[in-house]
This record gives sequence, structure tokens and C-alpha cells, in this order.
Amino acid sequence: MGRADGAVAGRRGRNGGMAMIVPSIDLMDGRAVQLVQGRRKVLDAGDPRPIAERFARVGEIAVVDLDAALGRGSNAAVMEELCRLAPCRVGGGIRDRDTALEWLDRGAAKVVLGTAAVPEVLAALPRERVVAALDAWEGEVVVKGWTERTGRTVYDGMRELRGLVGGFLVTFVEGEGRESGFPRDEVSRLADAAGDARLTVAGGITTAEEVGWLDGAGADAQVGMALYRGTLGLAEAFTAPLTSERADGLWPTVVADERGSTLGLAWSSLESVRVAIDEGRGVYHSRSRGLWRKGSTSGATQRLVGIEADCDRDALRFTVRQSGAGFCHLDEWTCFGPARGLTALARTIADRRRNPVPGSLTARLLSDDAFLRGKLIEEAGELGEAVGELGEGVGNPGEAAGGAGEAAGDAAEAAAAHRVVEEAADLMYFLTVALERAGVGMADVERELDRRSRVVNRRAASAPKGAGVPGDGRGAAAAKRVDPAAGSRVRLRRVAAADVGQRRQPAVPSEIMGPAIEIIEAVRDRGEEAVREFARRWDGLEAGGALVRTPGEMEAALTSLPRAHREVLKRAAGRIEHFARAQLESAAPVDVAVEGGRAGDRLVPVRVAGCYAPGGRFPLPSSVLMTAVTARVAGVREVWLASPRPSREVMAAGAVAGVSGLLGVGGAQAVAAMAYGVPPVPRCDVVAGPGNQWVTAAKLLLSGVVGIDLLAGPSELAVLADESGDPALIAADLLAQAEHDPVALPILVTTHEPLVARVEAELERQLADLPTAEVARAALRNGFAVVAPEEEALRCTQAIAAEHLQLHGSRATDWEGRLDRFGTLFVGESVAEVFGDYGAGPNHTLPTGGTARFTGGLSVFSFLRRPTWLRLEGGPATGGLARDTAELARMEGLEGHARAAEARLRLRPGSVRASRR
Repeated sequence: MGRADGAVAGRRGRNGGMAMIVPSIDLMDGRAVQLVQGRRKVLDAGDPRPIAERFARVGEIAVVDLDAALGRGSNAAVMEELCRLAPCRVGGGIRDRDTALEWLDRGAAKVVLGTAAVPEVLAALPRERVVAALDAWEGEVVVKGWTERTGRTVYDGMRELRGLVGGFLVTFVEGEGRESGFPRDEVSRLADAAGDARLTVAGGITTAEEVGWLDGAGADAQVGMALYRGTLGLAEAFTAPLTSERADGLWPTVVADERGSTLGLAWSSLESVRVAIDEGRGVYHSRSRGLWRKGSTSGATQRLVGIEADCDRDALRFTVRQSGAGFCHLDEWTCFGPARGLTALARTIADRRRNPVPGSLTARLLSDDAFLRGKLIEEAGELGEAVGELGEGVGNPGEAAGGAGEAAGDAAEAAAAHRVVEEAADLMYFLTVALERAGVGMADVERELDRRSRVVNRRAASAPKGAGVPGDGRGAAAAKRVDPAAGSRVRLRRVAAADVGQRRQPAVPSEIMGPAIEIIEAVRDRGEEAVREFARRWDGLEAGGALVRTPGEMEAALTSLPRAHREVLKRAAGRIEHFARAQLESAAPVDVAVEGGRAGDRLVPVRVAGCYAPGGRFPLPSSVLMTAVTARVAGVREVWLASPRPSREVMAAGAVAGVSGLLGVGGAQAVAAMAYGVPPVPRCDVVAGPGNQWVTAAKLLLSGVVGIDLLAGPSELAVLADESGDPALIAADLLAQAEHDPVALPILVTTHEPLVARVEAELERQLADLPTAEVARAALRNGFAVVAPEEEALRCTQAIAAEHLQLHGSRATDWEGRLDRFGTLFVGESVAEVFGDYGAGPNHTLPTGGTARFTGGLSVFSFLRRPTWLRLEGGPATGGLARDTAELARMEGLEGHARAAEARLRLRPGSVRASRR
């Protein structure tokens, strides 16, 4: 490790690159296939996306569009997805400069050119990212899908193009798809002819020994058929060029996180590398225990990002996404001590998100998006000011009087530079909080920077984002298409199934509990005066304005609506009432015989209910109907509504629901007013309905003073889908939830990794003309995607316990009976979650934040009490019960209880009824 010995090392250094093995994916009709000599299809491997993810664990992969090469179509959309999943060498049908540039800008690591590999095209492309394909039939270059001979030899092509490309791909067409080997003597000569360009060989490569021989000859092996058929294992191919000085053949393995920080040193064997590649996790060889799956007992697991060999092929580097306490068995991030710098900061902030410190700056930043945005802008401005001070006021050191003047100038420059450091550190803190808030990390930022570094078409320094390259002839639309940095491509953050339970946030951030208490106490102590004060401050109430809207005013609002709107409110109310009545009828009072008499309960509605309807970004008349209609069906005598800045639609819904009055106030002050009673609003027995964090905090704090339905946090939807899920429908459902609020939580759980990319593409397409796109994009950044095998996906879905759960795909009905943790379940693609929002029947006020584990949504039962009763004959009929009661009472040391029970033994049977008569 770290040497450069002999001719082979020299050849590796001259030819550059550490690829060794380049797995290949050939595409036809969007599927991974293998052909024999480019003509006869002998293998269809199906969806190329999971194949690409696995292949990418050992480095670059080759992706060839056979349809484009043969002039029969294009697989561009699939190839672009693959470029997001893996570093790809893209080839097939690239016949001009502009197409090559576009693929480089789309994210291709390299482009592979055949007929377009001519000097006038190559001169306009970055040499190190271009590979010239020289497909050879008996030494002669063939083109157009290997159907046309050129009369030129491979050596002719190399002489012409050497110095213009970073690599050559030579395919021995005779062996392509046949696993028949390749001409070794010819390869040695070709490696010399390639000069300082890296040679890659394809066609007929079958064994690990051949891969190792090619690496020793200074060439990489591009392999397809042998990998698909299992003739050659990916791990065997990757490790074939490796050497070891140890008797046991182990390779020292440096383990690093995604930011390149060294976590520690391990050992690898062929078996451990094979398992690591197959499972996509950090797996090593323990010299004492054998195969070691990192984190299998500690929980500090690793997701494998990639494996690399060093320049001398005697050591490995595993790049992993580390979770848990860290790599070291001492619960440190690294075996060389704790994490430092940005890594340490990011871990601290992530911990603060899981375990918030009340009153801390980090906790507030994580819970208050507006505050975080303001601090980012403020700190960026201060950094800009610090940069502006560089060189200001220092003057020209050469004009100062002697060495003292120069020293003063140096000190001033050093002080200005130090301020830049300090302000940059401040900004990095707030930036790291923002990344944690979005569920991403600095490694994601670095990957984006790497991606941008590969973009060839740059916008001018003065051009706005999204502007095309002046004079490129393609226009702004094309520039936006090929430069994702100019737009905001949707990408759901990936979350491991095992981590889902840790990502649930409390319904109420601890930072707002203190202020909520102050609001509640003010309303309790000062009544209407306090309510008016808060309403003027936050709800837009004018001085002297009416707090309460009467039934007459609400009826007038209903009359003023267009007829179609009036009718739809009434139809929705009818559906809600129909379902609520069915619930009510399902719950009969209990009347059962017990020893010595009868016992039972009654269904008794509360007398006064307070119903809350949010009035923030969008008026929600549907919430008025869901709460107030349900309360009326339960038999509640007085139903009061609270909603800030009530719209005409909200007031009209109040009229349809028959509410007694509307308190035009929101937030914690509204809940407190209904809980304590602020005339004319009476003291309510129950307060129900969804609201923001302030409403939820007040309900939590006042439970006990008043009954509450549930603690509803930000709206959330989980979609569970298999490979047959419709991406367009899934995206539509996620967006419907996302447009509620920037902190809404849209979640996709799937058994099929490629579905995530398809849903992301649909999200981007549907966002293009969605009026609420800004809000929805923010919520999508808050959401996430989980990919797991079926059983793990089901467990993950149960752990999420989502407010709304939708099942998509062919397995939906099978899954229905295996899931029971949700607010409402929507089975099959024909049922949209929004049908539940707008009155199919079941209530849309549902448990969030994982509380569906132990509670259900709003229903008639939220407004009903079940007081129980007991009626006994007395005397001998209750003898057994009385004696057991007395004995249990004495076991607890309560003699008075025992005597009260025994006194009933002396009564005559029926004496209670006789005394009543």
C-alpha cells in the first residue's frame, strides 16, 4: 500500500484510473438485455435500476442504448435515471457534439462515442470525460451497431484520436455475448498503442483470472454476459487484481464516511467483499470471528456506498454511510477519536433534533422555519461584510514608514481574515441546522458540488440561474433541462427502514409550551380582555370588533355562496352524518346480569362541544363539517365553532352544520376561551378539531380542564406500494398532502427501488403547474422514502403509524389485513386520500406523529360519555360478592370498606326496590 513498484504499476499510473472492472448494462425497450454479437437477444434481465445500484458499488458502470445505436428508438429517460443512481459511462447513439455535451450535463461520468469520435467533435469536449469506442471485427473497426465495416484498423483509430480522448473502449465483437475469451497478445499491443489514455476491453471476458490479467496489462475489463449469467461473480471480478502480503490473503481496508473522514481500519476477504456488495452494507473479515457485519449487534450499521482499490492493488477503501454511535467499539465516530469539525457539528445538531433542549437556539431553529431563514440571511450578510473588509483601511504597506508600518498592515489583514473565519463558522452552524431540518447532510452538498463540477455548459457570471449559455443555440428551456442545478429537481430523501421510528417528532415542540401556558393563563385570569388582545395581535381583529358571529350571520354567508357551493357543502355534510349515525347505532348501551342484580352503562352526549377549524393558509370548511356535524349526530346540545379570520365558506359550513355560534379567534387563545368559557361562548365539555402547534399545545395543556379528541400535529400521508404502483397516482396523492403545509409529512414506502425515481419524476412534472408548488416542495423536502423487502416494509409502515395510509399496487388487498396502525386506511389506487378529506364518510380529524399506535380519529364517540350503573337485590343474593368485597378491602387495610359491604348482607331481598317505591 502506497508503493509504486515495477512495470505494472508504471503502466497503471500511465493509463490512469482505478476501474479494473466496468460492469455493463445494455438497454432495449427500457430493459437490461444481453445480445450475442449485437444481433440475437439471449438474456432479458428486466429493470436496469436495481442492477445499476448493485454494480455501482464497485465504481463506474457502462450504460449502452442499443435502441439508439441501432436507430430504433431511445432509452434516454431510463439512462438519465441511471446517471442519478450510479457513475455512468453513457454510450449508444451519441452522434454529435451537442448530444455528447447534453449527456455530460445530465450527469454522465463519461460519454462513449463511436462514429462521432472524430477530431472536430472531440476538440469541443473535455478530454478526460470522453471514451472513443473502437468496435473490432477481426481487427477492423465496425460501426452502426456492428453492421458496417470501415476498412480502418483499431490502431488507425488510436493513432488518429490519441491525445483527444481520455480512454479507448475496444470491443472484440467476435466474443461479445459468447464468453469465449479475448486475444491477450492483441490486448498488450493495444495497451501500448493507447498511450496515456486508459484502455477498456469488452467482449468474451468470462473469468476472474482474465480480469486480473487485463489489469496487469494496463486495461480495464467491461463485462456483461458473464455477470448476468453468474459465470463471473462481481466480487470475484473486483478482487481479481488484488494482491496481499499476508499468509491468510486478507486485504487491509480503510473505512471512510461519505465526507472522506477515516473511521478506522478493518480487514477484507473475498467472502466479506462478496457479502458487502450483495447486501449493500459494511461487511468485513474479523481475524477472530470471521465474517463481521458492522452494527449487527451494536446497531451502528453501515450502508455501503462504494469500494475502491488503491493504486498498488493491495489495499481497499470502503466508503460507507455510518449510523448510530459510530465506527469504533468505544462508541466514538472514528477509531482515532471523536468526530471533528463539520461532522461533529452535524452529529450534535442531529442529536438535538432527537432530544431537544428546551429554550436552546438549536431547538428553536429546528422548529421555526421562518426564524432559521432569517438567521441564514443575516449571517450570510455578515460574512459578506467581513469579506468587504479585507484590504479596507490597511493601505499600501509599501507606503508605510519602515517595518512598523508593514507589521501594522499585516496585523490588520490578519484580523480581517480572522473575522471572515468567524463569520463563516457562524454561517456554517446555521447551514448545518438547515441541512438537518431538510433531512440531508454535508455529504449530499458535496455530491451536488461534484455533480456541478461535471457540468460542461456554464452560465455566464452575470447570468441569472436558469439562463442558457450565450450563443449555445439551445435556449433557456434546453439549458434548464440539462442543468438540474438551475431548477429544483425533486428527490425524496432516503431513510433506512430501521431508522423510521427515530424520525417521529412530538406533536408539540417544547419551545412553544412556555408561551402557550402564558396565553392560557391570561385567558383564564382576564377572560375576554385577554382574548381580544391576542386576537388583535394575531387574528386581525379590529378594535371593538365582534368576537362572535351569530347563526344569522352564518346563514347569510351560506345564502351568499353560489348554489353549487351550497349544494356541495350540504352533500358533504350528508355523507359525514350518514357515517357518524352508523357509528352511533353500532354502540348499544350495555345491560348485563351480574351476581345479585344487573349492571350496565349509558351513552350520554356531552352538553357543550367546542369545534376548532384552522384558518391559516387555506380556509377549511371541510373541518367545520367534520367536527360540528359529528357532534350534532352524537346528540350534543350546543356546538360552538372557533376559527380565526373566518371566511365566507367557513361561516357557511357553520350554518350547514347548525353551530350555535362562531368565535372568530384562533390559536391557543381560542382553545382556552372554549375551555374556560368567555361569554357568550359557554364553558365547553370537549374541544375537538385539528389545528397548528399552538392549538395542539393548548389542547395538551388543558386536557383535564376540558376533554379533548386527540393531539393532531402536521398532516401526514404514508403510501405503501409494490412494483405495480402507478407513479402518477402516487405522486398526485403525495402532492395533495404536501400542499397543506411546509411541515406536512409525505412518505413513500416501497418494495421496489426504481419506483422511487419514477415517482420523483412524476412529482417534478406535476409540480410544474401546481399553484401551491412552493408549499408542496417544502413539504416534500420534509418527507422521505423507504425501500425495503415486503416484510420489512410492512413493519416499517406499522412503525410509522401514519395519519393517512394508502396502499397502492397489486398487493394492496393482501396487505390490508396485516396493517392496523393508521388513522384511516385507503385501499387500492381507485381511492384517493382526498376522498377522506372531503367527506366520503370517515372523519378526517386523525391522529398524527405516530399516535395512531394507541388512538383513533375523531368520531361520535369523542362527544359521548359512557357512565356505568349497578343495581343489586341485596341480602343473600349478593352474599358472595359482599364477602369477597370485604375480604379484598381488609387485604388493603380498609376496614370501613369491608363493613360497608357486610352491612348489605343484613338487608332483605328486594329492599332497595321496596324503599324506592
